[in-house]
Amino acid sequence: MDLICNQVLYGVPVPQSAIPRLLDLASKLAPGSVNVLIDNEDAFLKFNERLILNRNIVQIGVFIKIDTGYNRAGIKTSSPHFRDLVETVVSRTSKHGPFLRGFYSHFGHSYAGSSEEDAANGLIEELLGLEQAFSVVPSTYTQELVLSVGATPTATAAQNMLNASSSPRVKEFQDVLARLQRSHRVELHAGVYPLLDCQQVATHARPSDAQASEAFQPLSKHNIAIKMLVEVTSVYDERAKPEALVSAGSLAMGREPCKSYPGWGILTPDLGNSDTSLIYDERGEKTGWIVGRVSQEHGILTWEGAREKCNPLTVGDKVMIWPNHACVAGAGFGWYLIVDSEKGGDTVVDVWVRWRGW
Repeated sequence: MDLICNQVLYGVPVPQSAIPRLLDLASKLAPGSVNVLIDNEDAFLKFNERLILNRNIVQIGVFIKIDTGYNRAGIKTSSPHFRDLVETVVSRTSKHGPFLRGFYSHFGHSYAGSSEEDAANGLIEELLGLEQAFSVVPSTYTQELVLSVGATPTATAAQNMLNASSSPRVKEFQDVLARLQRSHRVELHAGVYPLLDCQQVATHARPSDAQASEAFQPLSKHNIAIKMLVEVTSVYDERAKPEALVSAGSLAMGREPCKSYPGWGILTPDLGNSDTSLIYDERGEKTGWIVGRVSQEHGILTWEGAREKCNPLTVGDKVMIWPNHACVAGAGFGWYLIVDSEKGGDTVVDVWVRWRGW
């Protein structure tokens, strides 16, 4: 699988109101560096009109967004409008304007999976869906196309498929991939893959205890790269089970509980929670601190498990939380403080400012 380098993809079907700024940005970059997702013929024609008004001085790549079952953005290959959309994009392809870059799918419903096999099935289904999409491209269009597939579970499944997995679908995956790569570039994308989160760990799309290597990392909480630093603002040890108030709620963590445990985040073994070895594990001993409830500005930590095993927290303690959904949690902050785990993870080595305005 290949990675398209030096490319920018506007990752949702582009709003008409954002097109002028997008074209301005594209004019400052190399031709063909900026790509958009299109899943509607009318939207494409309006986008093309903007390019014409801009005298076609920028070249924009177009990925046709395919719905492979998620039912969010995208057009199904079975749609009566699909062939017309492909033919319209191809017919408007020009050296100084839009051109068909390829087909793009996001298999978002793979987050509901619970095993390596579920993730493998999703990856193969997605590849077959884009193969079906390519079949309607006119034979006169000879430019190499990119078939871009992935969501984090299916991206992790690709590692299983390429690393001596025992999955019975390995051979099928390899056959499909080889067939597609004869005439296309197959790209693997995954938004939250570099960070992971509790939601991704809950898919069990990759072993959690396998031997780590340069090309393979276990899928476990300790491989989650994003942690939220919060402060304990009150404690309630007189309640039915120990609880504590922390300075982050739904605005920071989102409203999504996780399918594998009854909470919105799990306390890591850092800082104020470093005196205990009991970290909540949904597949093991369900004992430890989790974010059991959320309000807008605050979260309620609840101790799960026997009260006598509780690691007490005090007002003013700083604690870290692995969030359920890194995309939502990360959006609540203007910058990320970067630490290097190979250097102990205690020193901030860089500050990354978050991209905003899209």
